Amino acid sequence: MIYTQLSNDYKYDTLADAVYAREIEYFHYDFDRKNFEYLLENAADNEFAANIAERLNSTRKEMGNVALIISALKSQIEDQAAYDAAVVRVTAKREAKEAE
Repeated sequence: MIYTQLSNDYKYDTLADAVYAREIEYFHYDFDRKNFEYLLENAADNEFAANIAERLNSTRKEMGNVALIISALKSQIEDQAAYDAAVVRVTAKREAKEAE
């Protein structure tokens, strides 16, 4: 498809926003992973430990899924300079919105 009304900036702004969102998602899974590992190492109750081990396994799987999604998104970057400029634009928009 040849887009006649969507600019290249739109594509890269969308990619930049999507990568940012997935990085946030990965960060939170990693945050949980660290907590689950700590809890598992220090659990005194076997039932609790089994529950935490299951949640840790699930979290690690989700982290892998998110990493794969990030790779898929980044594979669409055909112009690194355009993407880098988009990161600057969308970051400025986010910061302005957060400052309101």
